[in-house]
Amino acid sequence: MIELVSPIGHPRVEPQAELKALGDPVGKRAAFIWNQYQTTRNFWPRLEREVEAVLKPSRIERAYKGNTWMPLERERFSELAASVDYFVVGVGA
Repeated sequence: MIELVSPIGHPRVEPQAELKALGDPVGKRAAFIWNQYQTTRNFWPRLEREVEAVLKPSRIERAYKGNTWMPLERERFSELAASVDYFVVGVGA
């Protein structure tokens, strides 16, 4: 897992869910969150295809944001989180 920490030392103000180990991701339910940023348009579809080919998710959900600067809506994120085992999240998504 990669966790980003504020480089200027601002404390985390949003409550965080308890972290849990994913274990073997093969065959589990997956979600992709992508901001559709122009420079990633060649990379991201290829990444999704590879994740699907290698990990063979039993279910796939996608959330493609229309606005590259805003985070995914909290309600949509919660909906996805309840229906999948792991996320593949693009930078800025």
